[in-house]
Amino acid sequence: MRISTRTALLAVTGNAVVMGVVGVTAPIGWLLVPGIAGMASRPRIAALMSGWAGALILLSVAVPIVPGHRGDRGSLVASAVCLAVMPVLSWQRRTLRVRATATSTIDAGAGGVRRPVVLAVSRLPGEIAVMVPRPGGGVWAMIGLVMGQVADPVRCAEVVERAFRAAARRGGAGLEQLPVLLTPLVRRYAPHGYAVGTFVQVDPTGAVQVLRCGGPEIFALRGTADGPDGQTSVVDAGPGEVPLGAVAEVTLPRHLPDDARIAIVTAGYVLAHYDDYSGAVDHALRSDDAELAAVWLLTGPVGEAGGTSLTGPAVVIDSMSGER
Repeated sequence: MRISTRTALLAVTGNAVVMGVVGVTAPIGWLLVPGIAGMASRPRIAALMSGWAGALILLSVAVPIVPGHRGDRGSLVASAVCLAVMPVLSWQRRTLRVRATATSTIDAGAGGVRRPVVLAVSRLPGEIAVMVPRPGGGVWAMIGLVMGQVADPVRCAEVVERAFRAAARRGGAGLEQLPVLLTPLVRRYAPHGYAVGTFVQVDPTGAVQVLRCGGPEIFALRGTADGPDGQTSVVDAGPGEVPLGAVAEVTLPRHLPDDARIAIVTAGYVLAHYDDYSGAVDHALRSDDAELAAVWLLTGPVGEAGGTSLTGPAVVIDSMSGER
C-alpha cells in the first residue's frame, strides 16, 4: 500500500479526534487505524504513523480536557509496545514478500565449501534473468536487458533465456562461446535493437568468472559488511564486450575474487543511480545477507513520495564460507 506522508498523518489525527469525541479510553481504539494502515504500508510511513499516534496518546493524557487514553502505567506501556511493533511488522512483511517472489538461491561449492549465488528478478518487460545449475556442479547465470527499437522485447528475452538454459545444461561450452551462440537470436528477434548483459560462471570450487557484453562494471565488498575494514571496489572495469546483436571479437572471461561479496547489475540500475552508482552498490552489499543485498540491487533511488522503482535483475555472489 502506498500512503503519502500527509495522508498518514491525517488518518492518525482523524482517528484520534474520533476516539476523543466518543470518549474511547482503551488502547485498541486509539491504535486501530494506525495499526492496520501502518502494517499495510511502507516501513518508513509505518514508523511515522506510530510516532504521531504515540504523541497524540501522550497529549490526551497530558491535557485533561481531551477525553483520551488511560493514563496508568500499564496502558501506556502496552500502547508503546504496540506502536513499536508496527514498523517492525511492516518491514518484515515487505521483506518476506519480496524475498518470496523475487529471488532464488543456488549454493555452488563442493567438499564442505559453499558459495551462495542469488538471482533477484524484477520482471520488467525485456529483462533477461536466468540461473542454471551446471552438470557436475557449479552455476551459470545471465542478467541483462533488451534495448533499442524492439517490437517485442519480452519475446526476445524469452528466446535468449531458453537458449542460455540449453547451453548451460548441455555442458562443454565456456562463457566465451555464449556471445557467438546468442547474437544470431538477438539479431533475429530484435533487428533494430540489442541486448546488454553479463554472463556469470561459479564452478564447484567457488571460483567466479564473468563475461560482460555491454554490462556495467562489477563491484565487490571485501571484509565484513558492518566492519570498518569492509571496502567496496571495482573488480571488473573497462568497456567489456560489445552488446549482443553486434559483431565483436570473442574475449576471455575474467576471474573475480573468492574473498568478497560480488554485485552484478544491469545498465538499468546504473542509469537509475547515475549520480551515485558506486555508493548505492556499496549500501546494498552491506546488507545482512546476500539475498537482501540482491533485493536492494533491484531498486532505484527513493522518490519524493517515498517509493522506489524497479531497475532490472541483479546477481549477488557471497564470499566463500565453510560447511553449514
